[in-house]
Amino acid sequence: MEDRVRAGARSAVEPGTVLAIARTFGYVRETNYGELFDVRVEPDPANLAFTGRAIAPHTDNPYRDPVPTMQLLHCLRDAADGGGESGLVDGFRAAALLRETHPGHFRMLSGTPVTFAWGRLRAQRPMIGVDEAGRIREIRYNNRSLRPLAGREDELAAFYAAYRAFDALLNRPGAMVTFKLAPGDCVIFDNTRVLHARTAFADGAGAGDRHLQGCYADLDAVQWITS
Repeated sequence: MEDRVRAGARSAVEPGTVLAIARTFGYVRETNYGELFDVRVEPDPANLAFTGRAIAPHTDNPYRDPVPTMQLLHCLRDAADGGGESGLVDGFRAAALLRETHPGHFRMLSGTPVTFAWGRLRAQRPMIGVDEAGRIREIRYNNRSLRPLAGREDELAAFYAAYRAFDALLNRPGAMVTFKLAPGDCVIFDNTRVLHARTAFADGAGAGDRHLQGCYADLDAVQWITS
């Protein structure tokens, strides 16, 4: 199965290939974006992803319940003139470091439901999800869909102090693995654990016309075939 996934990732630079890769291990999770979504510069962008601007580490779709678990991104064209590098950050590791160094901040972020919203979609969950045994199970982190909290001034100050501390750990030196996707490459990651990011790239004429296609799948399918 692993050989099939690797072969599918590099065998074709054709639209729709990412769906074929996802179906080697499970089912495609369809959202309002459809089965497949394009990540490229658009003349009238409705999302930061459709520009050439940098994107900070985040998880996708935190306003959904359940949130999509596996994410796939397949490169069709890269930004030939530089920029557009991808980055991945282990959110579980950052959360574990927060618990070790600032246990009060960890309790705040794992015990305070916050609202993530986009259009009509809305979910209330803590940024750091834990199970009954206190094990870290989920990260929801996206400043573009996080809604402001309401409460007493001291409560808000405590929450945003914890938020800043977690953000500092996510962006600490060495936390991010950075790489450049070449045409034909496909990256697959757990959207409930791994935050992804992107460096800026030129989006004018002759800038390389960076184009990725992506889709979502379910983590339980991967767990099934690897168990």
